[in-house]
Amino acid sequence: MSDRRRIVIDKLMFTGPERTPVSVQFKSGVNIIWGASNTGKSFVRKSIDYLLGGELPTLPPEGKGMDNYLLWITLPGDQRITLRSSALGGDIYKADGHSQTVDASSPGYEVFSRKHVSSPNVSRFLLSSVGYREAQLLKNERAEKAPFSLRVVMRYLLIDETRMIDEKSLLLAHNTTVTSEDKGLLKFLLTGVDGSSIAQVRSGDQLKAAKEGQIELLSQMAEQLRKATDDAVETTSLVADLTVAEREKADLLDVVVERQNSLDALALKERGLSNDIQGYQARIAELNALKVRFDELARVYTSDIDRLEGLEEGGFLLQRFATINCPLCGAVPDHQKHDHGLGGIEEQRNAIELEMEKIRAEARDLAAALADADAEILEVERLIVAADDRLNKVRVARLQAAQSEVSARSIFLSASARYEKLETALDNRRRVAELEAQIVRIKGTTVQSRQRADGIDVSLDLSNSEAHELSTVVKQVLKAWNYPGADALHFEKGDQDIVVDGKRRRDNGAGVRALLHAAFKIGVLVYCIEKGRPHPGFVILDSPLFAYRPAEEGRYEELSVDELELRKADVATHFYRYLQGMADQAQFIVIENHKSDQDVVAPYANYQFTKNPSIGRAGLFT
Repeated sequence: MSDRRRIVIDKLMFTGPERTPVSVQFKSGVNIIWGASNTGKSFVRKSIDYLLGGELPTLPPEGKGMDNYLLWITLPGDQRITLRSSALGGDIYKADGHSQTVDASSPGYEVFSRKHVSSPNVSRFLLSSVGYREAQLLKNERAEKAPFSLRVVMRYLLIDETRMIDEKSLLLAHNTTVTSEDKGLLKFLLTGVDGSSIAQVRSGDQLKAAKEGQIELLSQMAEQLRKATDDAVETTSLVADLTVAEREKADLLDVVVERQNSLDALALKERGLSNDIQGYQARIAELNALKVRFDELARVYTSDIDRLEGLEEGGFLLQRFATINCPLCGAVPDHQKHDHGLGGIEEQRNAIELEMEKIRAEARDLAAALADADAEILEVERLIVAADDRLNKVRVARLQAAQSEVSARSIFLSASARYEKLETALDNRRRVAELEAQIVRIKGTTVQSRQRADGIDVSLDLSNSEAHELSTVVKQVLKAWNYPGADALHFEKGDQDIVVDGKRRRDNGAGVRALLHAAFKIGVLVYCIEKGRPHPGFVILDSPLFAYRPAEEGRYEELSVDELELRKADVATHFYRYLQGMADQAQFIVIENHKSDQDVVAPYANYQFTKNPSIGRAGLFT
């Protein structure tokens, strides 16, 4: 295998509990399944498609007892896996490696859904292995999208005999006309550009339904407002009542504000008087505390005077004893020789008298201070009585003002409620009028039946350069096949098909149509290889060399001149040589008729299916 990321189909196998396994082996490069009609060739193609997410094929009678389809494939990185699906349908089961059994005990066991919308699914698993990202294909000019999946791209990988010779566009799968999705698929394969970046717009029917729903909703809203409206009251009367109510509300608001201000002033005054009384009481407490200290100081003064008076009396007695005869010898004072320091005693007595006088002066000052304190206490008590009287009066006035404010506010709230009710009633009437006008406006709008997303290419075609590049590659393929007139080939965007030598593909015979179809699908593969674009790397073609059918084949028209020209140009030989030259880049499985040119087919044929003469049916299982 080359380094290119691709898928290689290695083997298709059928197994049954009581049947010998039947298999078809494939190789990288060219594989030919060669045989007569009704020998199982197409069943091989359908079985491969089934294991890649397609429809369940009808098992021929010779396959009775086979209950499992298995497909051995090799993914990029030489990763070998086996896919299994029941002959009764259902999910696809995967295991690592190549094996005849796939169950829950198999290594790497996984269950894949056939649908791309479910996860995990076989489409996402295989496409991601070769480098495809999740993509959305535009379905129409409204930017509706469909997911890119293996089932979508399968039309470029597996082409049955019917589609091979069909006159319809090469881009189709099974539709009758080319759709935006068909064009978008080719554009994505060639360029990697999908429709994910374009926002979807609603269809005309969806917009009409939305319009009708909007009208219905607005009508319901208007009806609910009408039910809340008293039709007996004229709008002019309602406006007049609203004006009166508004004026009354404004006047009452002024009253409420005035009474609130009065209440606030009384509350402030009450608070001030309470603070004054508390201040007076604090001052009395302070004076009483001061009197206690003064009393203590007065007692100290009295104690000091008593002590000084005792000292003064002692000094007096000492002086008195100095003027009498000595009690021991009887000598008169003039004859006594000892000095008893009586002069100092006199000085001491004088100092004591001075100190006592000072203390008595301070005591008199203290007594005056006490008298002043008592007088101030009496004055403050009088102030308290007066303030308390004023406080009681202010408190009564505040309570009366509060009741008056509550009464005024209640009246104001009633007036406000009446005003709001009238305002709501008038607003409802205005709203009904607005809704009715909006309904009329919406009814008058026109919804185009055909919608398109802004900025989207309506045709969704390939650009001229993209179509030219693809045409160049397909032309190279046909020239390599020695196809007559291949130099004059282009991709016609009108028919979404190729034109060779001025002749549309559909205007050729069945054999030429088949060969040109094969060239286009292989050309897409080659284009992807050359441009480095992802591609699964295999193509399965059912009867591409239809021009080599027997001339006497009665199911189709007679051989045309163009088909005979293909035979003369030996296109079949060049066809297989070209495919074989790509063996290291892609895998080809070609289904050939048993009456094809055996010399050309034989070197590449894997299997030749022949009919069992005894039953005249498929040789795949016999």
